[in-house]
Amino acid sequence: MSDTVARRGFLFRLSQATAALTALLADPGRLNSASASAAISGSPDPDDAWIKRLKGQQKVMIQVHQYFMTALVDARTMLANARDMYGIPEAQHSIAVITHGVAIQGLLSNDVWQKYALGAFYKVNDPKTGAPAARNIYLTPQDGEPPEAAVSSLTKRGVVFVVCNVALKNLSKRLTAAGGSPDTMHDELAAGLVDGAVLVPDVFVAMQRAQKRGVAYIFTDRSR
Repeated sequence: MSDTVARRGFLFRLSQATAALTALLADPGRLNSASASAAISGSPDPDDAWIKRLKGQQKVMIQVHQYFMTALVDARTMLANARDMYGIPEAQHSIAVITHGVAIQGLLSNDVWQKYALGAFYKVNDPKTGAPAARNIYLTPQDGEPPEAAVSSLTKRGVVFVVCNVALKNLSKRLTAAGGSPDTMHDELAAGLVDGAVLVPDVFVAMQRAQKRGVAYIFTDRSR
């Protein structure tokens, strides 16, 4: 008798779920609303908008955890070598730089760097002054590096920059360790990402989803 009741309960719940899904699919407005709510709540975005920004025949993501400058140089070199050595036009070669850990520093705005003294926090000195950087030094070309190896230049050439929200939350907690709300700090940091940067709930899940869509993967994380 208990097995029969359990089966009936299961079938009833299944019929409810099916009816709810049918109603959702029948109403595009509700479907869009559900997707937006999932993205806001920190769940993986089912639309994977950043992946859709990768156009052309050659698609690759470069993962970096610590040495952000290396990822910039590698992205720049890959575009140049693919064009000059393999005849692949840049319009057919899409690159995404995937950041987490320390590397997310390179995608925070100058205002955030100055307000929260990120130069001292990350032990990054401004090459022009030798003092802890009060600006994001990765946004513009640096002496001794290829002039195109900068966030601003690469963004104009179609490179997509991705930030891990888990890493951003961890940074928020560290910056408020002496007081303050990590949630408030997180919202401010998220709003202070450089133009064009994409915040994803978790880069490892995001990269897995991208690989399923044919995006190649490279890990680069060495000092220069």
